[in-house]
Amino acid sequence: MTTATAAATGFQVGQTYYGSLACAHSSFPVTCVKRTEKTVWFEHATLPDSYTPARSRARAWHDGTESANFHGWYVCSTSVKDNGWDMQFA
Repeated sequence: MTTATAAATGFQVGQTYYGSLACAHSSFPVTCVKRTEKTVWFEHATLPDSYTPARSRARAWHDGTESANFHGWYVCSTSVKDNGWDMQFA
């Protein structure tokens, strides 16, 4: 994996991503607020007072994407829109 590939599809500061839990029926918006080569800092996009900003290790994958955890939520660098799980069964 090249550095250019990771930068193109990795976490970007200011971008909102949607994290998920295994037991949740919807996605949770988080915003990337800081970034280094190996770590990212996220804060909740709609409830920043309820969830403190947290640092997480950015895990790079062979296809150039990255994943991380924020308060137990799985966040992927390709999850830039809400998947609407709870609306699929209504």
